[in-house]
Amino acid sequence: MKTVAVMMGFALACVAPGMAQAAPDEVVVVGVPDGRLAAGSLMRGDFDKAARRLNAVRPDAASDPARLINLGHAYLGMGRVADAHDAYKSARFAPESVLVLANGEEASSRDIARRAMGRLQTNYAMR
Repeated sequence: MKTVAVMMGFALACVAPGMAQAAPDEVVVVGVPDGRLAAGSLMRGDFDKAARRLNAVRPDAASDPARLINLGHAYLGMGRVADAHDAYKSARFAPESVLVLANGEEASSRDIARRAMGRLQTNYAMR
């Protein structure tokens, strides 16, 4: 599974309407048993498709931090900063788990969510 994560790469370009934003460098590729995290769509920059897939919540994944983090990345890519903040905040308070990122690194879901929220605050300050 890590081999797949590493092959997916590390870079993700995010462009919001009228303003370039920092790319979410922490796309989660492993976190839920069936892997429905839309990582491929996020890596390709197809944020609308990723958001549609991640919004199709199964009862067992409603508070899944991996899904919520990637949903935040999708919203950020679409320029929906407030929605991205809400998704990251929900992930921060969801049950903690260790997640595998697109770069092969493993990290705490709460740490990933905190870093993502920190980047959002930097984006707010730049406006």
